[in-house]
Amino acid sequence: MVKDTRKTLCPGAFKPVDLPEAILVRESKSGTPLSVRDCIWQTVAGVEGCWRIDDEWWRPQVVSRLYFELRLASGCKICLFKNLADGCWFRQNY
Repeated sequence: MVKDTRKTLCPGAFKPVDLPEAILVRESKSGTPLSVRDCIWQTVAGVEGCWRIDDEWWRPQVVSRLYFELRLASGCKICLFKNLADGCWFRQNY
């Protein structure tokens, strides 16, 4: 158990973890990722999952994302999403 120091908490002391990182993606005409650039271009061997999230519709900036869980030709697994508001791709680590 951690001892209570009775110090006031600093609001800047907390930092988010696993923030999405912008990534380059070549996609098919239907929007499915064909290859991703993570230092080098890597071919997508298969799509293991796909889902859409539409959230925070009441806010000025709506969250609308299309997620893909991919298996790369190298055997690595990667999770990406496309921001449907602006078309940008991001890698999401969990």
